[in-house]
Amino acid sequence: MPRHDVERRPRAKRIRPPGSPVRRRPRRALAVAAGRARGQARAFLGRHWIPIALVLTGFSGGLGYALLAPPVYTAAAFVLVVEDGQRASGPAAVSFAQAFGRLASLPETLEHTRLPVPEMEPGSEREHIQASTSPDAPLIRLAGTARNPRDAAAFANAAADALVRYGASHRSDTGVRVALMTPAAPPPAPASPNLPVGVGVGTASGALLAGLASVVLGGRRARWDVLRRRGVTVPGPAAGGDTGGTAAGDDTSAGGTSAAGGTSAGKTGTEHAGVGS
Repeated sequence: MPRHDVERRPRAKRIRPPGSPVRRRPRRALAVAAGRARGQARAFLGRHWIPIALVLTGFSGGLGYALLAPPVYTAAAFVLVVEDGQRASGPAAVSFAQAFGRLASLPETLEHTRLPVPEMEPGSEREHIQASTSPDAPLIRLAGTARNPRDAAAFANAAADALVRYGASHRSDTGVRVALMTPAAPPPAPASPNLPVGVGVGTASGALLAGLASVVLGGRRARWDVLRRRGVTVPGPAAGGDTGGTAAGDDTSAGGTSAAGGTSAGKTGTEHAGVGS
């Protein structure tokens, strides 16, 4: 008897006993888990893509500013205002320190210096020299700002030297003198931009806008959900045109139906009239 004539017996199916755990292949389980993760990620991105985009935009903006903005260096010099003579500094010295602080960045005051002043545009003295005073001590801080460390220190030292010479020229009128306390040195690192600060500010701005966008979108979605539950359809611009066309069609069909009803009514009346005759 040839082999091809022999009927092969079907293999018996294995019956899993009830209550036993389902064994899955690890590859199949990983594929199922990956598919679920992808679906959840797509759903999350589809629902919150606007806040995520705003946060990423803020982060990118802060990082770009910190990396591409030109560096700015700041150096500081300190001068002290004391009363003329051997007496200690009193209220008059504090008052004059506040007045000298307001005059430090004026072009007329900078003319008294004998130190070289870096080149700058006319009228930009306040952009390169800033003075700050204390309400309790006759101390003036003169900060020089420039694109390189040497120019920053030169601005601060020139302002301090000018203030010392200006105070000496008016010593007999004010009764106080200005003394140099600490000269400025070239700073080792730029004051701005700061990478962590720039990234943090940009990300925080993006997160703030993302929160506002989430609140606005959440309110709109809640209104849409309420309207859907009530069975109210919210038409869009295209839906409004379709609705108008549908209404016109309904009116046309209604008119046609009325005309057909009138025609049939006329025929029925004619037939009744013929029967009566």
